[in-house]
Amino acid sequence: MIKSAFIFFTFAVLIIFMASDLALAQSCAGGTIQNQSNSSTATLSDTANGQCLINSGTISPPSGGYGLYASFNNFSMQNLGSINLTGTDSSALTTNGYNSPLTTSGYIYNSGTIIASGAGNIYAIWPYNNTGTINSIVNSGSIQMNNTGQSVGIFVYSGNTVLELTNSGSITIVGYYSAIANGGTIAALNNSGSIVSTGNGQGIQNNASIGTINNTGTISATTSGFYGVSNSGTISTLNNSQGTSNTALTYTGALPSNYNIIISGASRYGKLAATSATGTTSFGIYSGSAPVKGTYSSVLSGITSGNLTGATSGNYNGFTWRLNNSSGSIWDLIVTGASTADTQQSLVNTASQLQNTYTLQNTVLANSFSYDCTEFGANGVCISAGGRNTAVSASNGLNNTSALLIAAYRPHPNYRIGAYADQNLSVNNAGSTVNLGNNTPLIGLFGAWNERLDGTGTEVKVSAAYVQKNTTVTRQVVGTSEAGSGSSNLNSQGAQVVAKYGFGVADNNVIVSPYVGIRYTQNNMGGYTENTSSAVTAPLTYSALNTNATTALAGIGAQYRFMPKATAFASAGVETDTNTNNGTYSATGIVGLTPINFNPNPVKTRPTAMLGASYDIEKNQRLGITGIYRQEAYQATATTTVMATYTVGL
Repeated sequence: MIKSAFIFFTFAVLIIFMASDLALAQSCAGGTIQNQSNSSTATLSDTANGQCLINSGTISPPSGGYGLYASFNNFSMQNLGSINLTGTDSSALTTNGYNSPLTTSGYIYNSGTIIASGAGNIYAIWPYNNTGTINSIVNSGSIQMNNTGQSVGIFVYSGNTVLELTNSGSITIVGYYSAIANGGTIAALNNSGSIVSTGNGQGIQNNASIGTINNTGTISATTSGFYGVSNSGTISTLNNSQGTSNTALTYTGALPSNYNIIISGASRYGKLAATSATGTTSFGIYSGSAPVKGTYSSVLSGITSGNLTGATSGNYNGFTWRLNNSSGSIWDLIVTGASTADTQQSLVNTASQLQNTYTLQNTVLANSFSYDCTEFGANGVCISAGGRNTAVSASNGLNNTSALLIAAYRPHPNYRIGAYADQNLSVNNAGSTVNLGNNTPLIGLFGAWNERLDGTGTEVKVSAAYVQKNTTVTRQVVGTSEAGSGSSNLNSQGAQVVAKYGFGVADNNVIVSPYVGIRYTQNNMGGYTENTSSAVTAPLTYSALNTNATTALAGIGAQYRFMPKATAFASAGVETDTNTNNGTYSATGIVGLTPINFNPNPVKTRPTAMLGASYDIEKNQRLGITGIYRQEAYQATATTTVMATYTVGL
């Protein structure tokens, strides 16, 4: 078993290596011609259409010679080893259409080493005399042109068309001319490696046509008077990240039709330094960039306003940008605002915190419908005072503490009317995304009709309440998003009708009371706009956020007088929303923001429970404590409330 596994592993490794060496050599119907010897002066040439030329050894061609040479259609050549060039007019990887014009595709790859030395004119990769198309030229290895004569790393000759030229390795020229020279057509030139001329030459010399240059590496010329890119032809689009982590991309000649800066962060972005620039270019931010708010200095230099066509300001992924002419022909890029994705996530986080705030307010409102005062004196007056604390389980410590004042009047033994005030003393919320003010109390009214004073028989109670709280919302910072802050009023109001019937048991020491009811609540926060500041350059404007629910109630309660002066009571029930509007949280101010469903998975049917006790300390004087549990309409959210009251009848 172990031996079989070892054989399989070895075979898999061989397959991987073979695949890595030969994957770039396209399907070759005519066969593969390879040089695997340690050294050779012979040129590897194709003899028919569709052949592959592969060097995995060492080739040292003579003057006027070539390493790999293709002159037929559908060719593929790949250097995995070394090609040493010392003779005049020699080339490592060459095509020539003398046998028959190359009218169909070919592939040229170097993942090995090409080294030139001596005094001759030498070209490392040279597609020559083609009338067709070369699909791709790829250098992932090293091209080192040390010769003192004319040097070209990759030379696309007149009449050649290359669909894609890619360099992820290094191309270095120490003589004269250019690391890459184009006299034909290159559809796309991609550089993530190093293209450097240290002699009397350019990094890239374009005398014809290049569609797009994507530069995420380095293109440079170190000798004065020479440039990273010299253009006497046409370049449609130049996308560039070279700038802050290395020297700016130097440029001379006709400007590209479109120039897009690539931004990877506050200190990693492209710079284009032009000399003797002609024509015009349209500036933009490259798709896929990751800007942050701030100033990107000297993104363009050597370019006048006359060289710029199109907009000098715009929007990118939620950000607002503009070019600022800081000095003569030097332009800074100023970015304000925040990205759409980060701002959207900050809104999602804010919505989550607002859910807890809405839960708190709705719970306080719903629980207030249970406020009552039933200890009447000779004048038919009842006064109750106390305190309450309500906590939201799903939040980061969100709870509030309030003082209560409840009053009732009983003009007739069968009915009573009353009012109450619930005044916040404090609201604790460790997240501090949403802060509720304590400025106004919750105000409520109630009226009840009861068949009997002892709690048996029928009772119907109607309650209504209203509260307005000043609410300040400060968004959390997510990535590039801003901590925008603004205020509005959160209004909560509602009404409830409950009917119950009490059954006396054990000489009325136990009363069991089934109940049914219906409740309507709504919570509305008005729209608002965040404040502008030095830190908030793109304030958002919010629409009103409105929720409401009609809820059916059912359950059973019981009270037990276990001592002459002490009574325990409890209830358990269920509530079901019969009609809801869960609201939409939406904002504008940054392009691309989408509305957020405020409660995408509502819990429509929920349990409730109450437990408490009272003690009559004197005639018409009572102490009471009550605990209330509620499962709320938002997923995994519940509330607990504890109240303590002192009631006196007058």
